[in-house]
Amino acid sequence: MRRAMRENTYSLNRTFGFAIAMIALIALVGSGGVLITLSQLHSATASRFRSSQIIVGLSAIKIEMLNQETGARGYLLTGRRTSLQPYEEGRRNFDHSIAELKVLLATNQPQLDALEEAEQAARNWQRQVGAVIIRDMAYPTARDHARSIEADGQGKAMFDTFRARLATIEQREQDSLVVQTRLVARAEETARFTLWASLVLTLLISLGVAVALSRYIARPLVGLAETMRRLVARDTSVSIPSLNHRNEVGAMARAVAVFKDSLIELDRTSVLRVTADTMPAMIAYIEADRSIGFLNEEFARRFSVTAEDVAHVSGRNLDQLFPQKTFPGAGDELQTALSGEEVRFAFQLPDAASPRDFEGYFRPHRANSGRILGVVALFTDVTDRKEIDQKLRHQAHDLQRSNAELEQFAYVASHDLKAPLRGIENLASWIEEDLGDKLEGDTRTNMDLLKSRVRRLESLLIDLLAYSRAGRDDNVIREVDTRALVSDLAALISPPEGFRIEADASLPTLVTAQAALTQTLQNLIGNAVKHHPDPAHGLIQVKAASVGNMYEFTVSDNGAGIPEQFRERVFGMFQTLKPRDEVEGSGMGLAIVRKLVERQSGQVWLSENEARGLTVHFTWPAISKESRA
Repeated sequence: MRRAMRENTYSLNRTFGFAIAMIALIALVGSGGVLITLSQLHSATASRFRSSQIIVGLSAIKIEMLNQETGARGYLLTGRRTSLQPYEEGRRNFDHSIAELKVLLATNQPQLDALEEAEQAARNWQRQVGAVIIRDMAYPTARDHARSIEADGQGKAMFDTFRARLATIEQREQDSLVVQTRLVARAEETARFTLWASLVLTLLISLGVAVALSRYIARPLVGLAETMRRLVARDTSVSIPSLNHRNEVGAMARAVAVFKDSLIELDRTSVLRVTADTMPAMIAYIEADRSIGFLNEEFARRFSVTAEDVAHVSGRNLDQLFPQKTFPGAGDELQTALSGEEVRFAFQLPDAASPRDFEGYFRPHRANSGRILGVVALFTDVTDRKEIDQKLRHQAHDLQRSNAELEQFAYVASHDLKAPLRGIENLASWIEEDLGDKLEGDTRTNMDLLKSRVRRLESLLIDLLAYSRAGRDDNVIREVDTRALVSDLAALISPPEGFRIEADASLPTLVTAQAALTQTLQNLIGNAVKHHPDPAHGLIQVKAASVGNMYEFTVSDNGAGIPEQFRERVFGMFQTLKPRDEVEGSGMGLAIVRKLVERQSGQVWLSENEARGLTVHFTWPAISKESRA
C-alpha cells in the first residue's frame, strides 16, 4: 500500500519529466538540424564572399595595369618623369594585388593557372614595353624607338591576353556566385522548415502539458492560493483543500496546513518587528485607539527614546511615549489615516549637522469586514535624494549654458573669418589681372588651387554659420502645407532637366516651426540632387505618415545610396564620402538636419531602397490643421 502511494505521489514528476524530455529531444533534434544547415550556409556564404573578393581583386589589378599603361603613355607624351607616378604606383599595387589573389585562388588550380597566365602577360608588358619605354625616353636619341614600341601593337597584344585571362577567371567566379547563392537559399529554406517543424511539435506537447497543468496543478493551486490569501489576512477559520491528494499538490496542501498551525501560534507583533528592524526607514504600527503596536529600532536612533522603550512599546499610548509635537503626523494626518485614507506628508527632524528631510506615509490596515484595525506608518529620509536632484538640476543648467556658449563661439568665429577670406580671394584675382599672360604652368595651377581652397573654406564657414543658427527660429510657429512646401523647394533648388521631385499626397498641413522644417527638407532634397550620379533620370519622392504624436517624413531617391558602414558617420560635421577635391559641398548638410530634427525631439536615420538609392527618415512633432480645428 505504501509503495503504491509512493508511486502515485511522484506521478506528476514522471509525467512532466517525460513531457519535458520529449520537448528537449525535439529541441535537440531541431537544433542539430539547424546546426547542420547553418554549417552548410556558412560554407556557401564563405565561398560566395571569397568569390566576391576575387572579383574585386581582378578589378583592382585591371585598374593597376591601366595605371601603368597610362603612366607610360604620359611619359611618352610629356617626357617628364613626374608623368610616371601612375606607372610606379600601379606597378607596386599590382604586385600586392597579385599576391592576394594567389592566396584566394590557392585551392582552385584552374583559376590559379589562368591567373598565372594573366600575370605572365602583364610581366611581359612590363619588361618588353613599360621598362623599355622608360629606359629609352631617358635618352633623347632613343625616344623615337620608345614611341615605336607603343605604336607597333606589341603592347596591345599583351594587354589583350591579360584581359582575356582575367575575363575567364571572373566568369568562373560569377558562375560560382550563382551556385553558392542557390545553396544559401536552399540552406535557409531547410533551416526554416526545421524550425517550424520543431516549433509545431513543441507547441503540441506544450498544449498537452498545459491541459495537464490546469487540471492537476493550476486549479488545486488556485484553491490553495485563495486559502493562503485568507490566512495572510488572519482568517484562520479557513479550511485547506486538496489535503487528500497523493501528489505534489497534496504535499503542498499539507505544508499549508503546517503553516496555518504555526500562524495561529505566531506572535504577530514579533514577526512584524523582525521585518521592520531590517529596514533603513522608521516603521511603526498604530492601533485604532492610538496605542502603539510596535516601533522598529530606527526610532531609537532618530528620537529621544531608548532601545528598551522601543522594544516594549506594545499597548502604550502614542501621546504618552511621544509628545504630539515630536511624533510626525500625529495630528490631522494620523486622524485622516484612521478614517480610511492614505496620507503622504513631508517633515524635518533635527540632526547633529543640519535638519534632515523626511517623507511620511500612513496606510490604513483593514479587517476582512473593512473595519480599520490600525495604521502602518513609514518615515523615509530623503535628504540625500533631494541633494542629488538639486545637483542634477545645476548640472543640466551648466550644460545648457555651455552649449549656448559653444554655439555663439562657432557663430562669431565663422562670421569674423569670412571677411579675411574674401580679401584673400580678391587679392588672388588682382594678382592674376596684374600678371595677365605671364601666369602659366604651375603658377597658374597654384593660383587656381588657392582660389579653390579659399572658396571651399568660405563654403565651410557658411555651413558652419548655418549649423550654429540651426533651430534659432524654432519658436516661430506657423501653419505649413508641407506638400506645397516641397513643390516650392523643388522650384527653388532648380534641379537639372529630367530630374523629378514628387510631393506625395500623404504630406500633411501642420502647425509647426516653419523655418526649421523648411531648412530640413531643403538640405535633404538639395543633397539628393547634388550627389545624384545620373541627374537626367533622377527621382526624389517625399512622403509622410502619422506615428503617434509625431509625423515620420521620408525623402527617397534613386541615386547611388550610402554604404551601411557610413550611414552614421555622414551625420557628423564636415563628413563627405568622396575626397573634397571630387565633390562640391562641405559635408555639413546632414549634420544641420540632425541638429534641427533633434531640437524638435525627433530622430533621423537612413535606410536603403529595395531597388537602388537611399531613403532618409525623420520624425517631426506637429499639430495637424484638423487637430487644431
